[in-house]
Amino acid sequence: MSFDNTIRVKTVLLGDGRVGKTSLAVRYAQNRFAKNYKPSLGVDFLMKRVRIDDKDIKILVFDTAGQPTIKALRTKYYTKANGAVVVYDVTRRETFNNIPKWLKEVKDEVGEIYTIVVGNKTDLKDERQVSREEAEEFVKEIGADYFETSALSGENVVDLFESFIYYVLDLLN
Repeated sequence: MSFDNTIRVKTVLLGDGRVGKTSLAVRYAQNRFAKNYKPSLGVDFLMKRVRIDDKDIKILVFDTAGQPTIKALRTKYYTKANGAVVVYDVTRRETFNNIPKWLKEVKDEVGEIYTIVVGNKTDLKDERQVSREEAEEFVKEIGADYFETSALSGENVVDLFESFIYYVLDLLN
């Protein structure tokens, strides 16, 4: 694979703590799941190179910590992002209720950018507090795209990140 004319795609992961942002990033970039939870302390960066439609792509994933105390640090990494992934945990309603806060934060920093809302931890079916239908209705109202994922099983994780790649490729054509 030659990366001389590599297209860069920058995404930022946002959301409350413990919703699985790091797990999603690691599952995508390294195709593994770490069972031991270690909270992000600021911003972690992962990268993956792929080839799609005869184009070399480098997807940069900025995994931000959800704690309010590091907002000033976190928002510096939103600059020049092609899109934002706002993650909530389907087993914790309060993380779903906080989505508007995250959308406002990214909009205040960089304006309107391509946004995907992600309901993570779908493997925990018996503990679910937010239905897919409720989430899809909310996301339709705000004009974002929606995915449900499981970082544990890998369900929809590649599709989620590839949607950003296709979004950028469409802009370039």
